[in-house]
Amino acid sequence: MATVLFYADKERKNGCLILLTFTFNHHRLRLSTGLNVPLKAWDSDDQKAKPLKDYAETNKQLREANSFLLNTYDELFPKGAKFSKEDVKKKSLEIRAAYQIFAGRKDVTVSNTTTLVDFIPIFQARYKNKLSPNHIQHFNGIKTHLETFQKKTGTTVTFDSISKDFYISFTDYLKAANLKPNTIGSHIRRIKRLMNEANEDKLTTNQEHRARGFKVLKEDADTIYLTEDDIQALYKLKIDDSRMSRIRDLFVLNCHTGLRHSDWPKVTLGNIEDGKLYVKTQKTKEPVIIPVHPIILEIINRHGSEYRIPTNQEANRVLRWVGEYAVTKKITKGNLDKWLQIRTHTVRRSFATNAYLSGVPMLSIMQITGHRTTESFLRYIRISKLENAMKLKDHPFFNV
Repeated sequence: MATVLFYADKERKNGCLILLTFTFNHHRLRLSTGLNVPLKAWDSDDQKAKPLKDYAETNKQLREANSFLLNTYDELFPKGAKFSKEDVKKKSLEIRAAYQIFAGRKDVTVSNTTTLVDFIPIFQARYKNKLSPNHIQHFNGIKTHLETFQKKTGTTVTFDSISKDFYISFTDYLKAANLKPNTIGSHIRRIKRLMNEANEDKLTTNQEHRARGFKVLKEDADTIYLTEDDIQALYKLKIDDSRMSRIRDLFVLNCHTGLRHSDWPKVTLGNIEDGKLYVKTQKTKEPVIIPVHPIILEIINRHGSEYRIPTNQEANRVLRWVGEYAVTKKITKGNLDKWLQIRTHTVRRSFATNAYLSGVPMLSIMQITGHRTTESFLRYIRISKLENAMKLKDHPFFNV
């Protein structure tokens, strides 16, 4: 478990410097945020500067620092893996260096001796303001796997060593680590992206990553969705832990918006007008207008306008627990296995599938979900043949 705690240093002419401690695996890092606020404005209990309207940008940067550190931890310390004290110490140095780059206090340089692993933080620093934080963080995962692969094989992965033999060996290693095809495919896609970047930097002329055999693995995932009755049952499930209850509520709320996790912070009273939620999505930069279900206002008012949005990793950890808890409580009849699979992305599939089954026109749903073709939308929603037949049974075509 990793935790971030902010605290104020001594007050000086320009206010107090806000410092932080990042604790993980019995190790602690002390870092500076580079942000200053007056001592009287710092609320140590809420970990924010107040009044909120005067320090909106400061608090935003604190949330970003918190998310960066927790996301970096999740990528460098995969759940279930064991790490020695030496491993933790080495990774703590990586976290410190990555944070310094994130905070803009350290530049990274490229040399002809840079390896593929060394190139990853360079790539992340280069695109930290151009790609989403989650997208940048995912490259920590491929970095960890490449380092482990190098240890197991006793080799160094250089730009010139990327070949068909590397592809076979590396995908075999990932399969042995029990990663699913789509996850392996995502790692291969990132290697291809890094190699393209290295080619543009003239660090290599190797083009093997573009060969037909260097393919991105993919399978059609049988992803679950929650019915409207499931969502109501989950909403009514008594959860004593306030943090887990809050994240459950945010999950239920967004089952009625269909928004990606990156857009969850935009579901606020300030973005709601005349019963409609106005959002410009982070991924597509497209404006979206969503009718507001009564449960959305109910949840926002319950938690207040400043409710904290968890990181994607934190939310998924809690949702995994919530799903297991729902199974123990036998929350619904029938097959309970789907509750073990709920994650942040389940909200979009649930929203789209339930809207479709309720008779909302497909093109209207696509205006919200951002799907550009009916083919991609129909692959996205999850309905059985029986559900499809039930939806069509009252159609005039079948009642002539």
